Amino acid sequence: MNFRRLEIFYETAKNLSMTEASKKLYITQPSVSQAIKELEEEINSKLFDRIGKKLYLTHEGEIFLIYTRRILNLYEESNKILSEINDGERGKIYLGASSTIGTYILPEIMNNYCNDYKNIDISLKIGNTESIESLVLNNEIDFGFIEGNLKSDEIIKTIMWEDEIVFICNNKHRLSNLDFIDSNEIRKEKLIIREKGSGLREIVDNYLINNHITHNIFMELGNSEAIIRTVKNGLGIGCISLKCIENTNFGERIKILRLKNGAIKRKLYLIVHKDKLLTKNMKNFIEYAINNK
Repeated sequence: MNFRRLEIFYETAKNLSMTEASKKLYITQPSVSQAIKELEEEINSKLFDRIGKKLYLTHEGEIFLIYTRRILNLYEESNKILSEINDGERGKIYLGASSTIGTYILPEIMNNYCNDYKNIDISLKIGNTESIESLVLNNEIDFGFIEGNLKSDEIIKTIMWEDEIVFICNNKHRLSNLDFIDSNEIRKEKLIIREKGSGLREIVDNYLINNHITHNIFMELGNSEAIIRTVKNGLGIGCISLKCIENTNFGERIKILRLKNGAIKRKLYLIVHKDKLLTKNMKNFIEYAINNK
């Protein structure tokens, strides 16, 4: 249906005058008459009775006027909302994040952002790096935050933050009196680590292999919280992001260990599909995340 015809019908019906409708819409009276005729043919209903020089709505016209008014009101409302979204006054952002970022970094940022921008809603999906990459590729989220490397060349990756990966043991472990350990200590221990496909696992695997550090993977777990809890129970030493344990009360039962031959550093990234059009709200959130971490 031609939206312009609805506007012409509405103004004509409201004023019961094609002359008034033509003045209001800045078109000729014959154009109004032609639009009404085409609309009546399209919906197969007579909308006006023309008696003498006056127009009267038919019963069908009265019903159609009710729905036309609703359609035009909804259109006006949608334009208003879209304008507010484009101006950054309201909207919804769909995010994805790998486990460490989604659990330990974004919640505080999101909470502060939503307090500052109360009409912006945020949806967050958490998974490993592979799953977040897939969500971006399939446009199921607007953008994501990951810890590891990408497989697709359709995604743009930008550094957001830096992170350190550390080893942990419980406070009764034989290594708990140390701050730094060497590769020989790693060889002797049962290592509890993230599953394959996670960014942390990829970083740690590459670091240990490149530095010729033999290691015994005892357990693979799907999130850092599970690793911390398993280590607290004395089942081995864990490998997690420092962000998972800093500013927490785990220090009473968990000891942080670093390698003597150098810290394991990594970058945390923003990923966006190269064809994705970022709205003002999306850009605002990214800038906010950088400045308020």
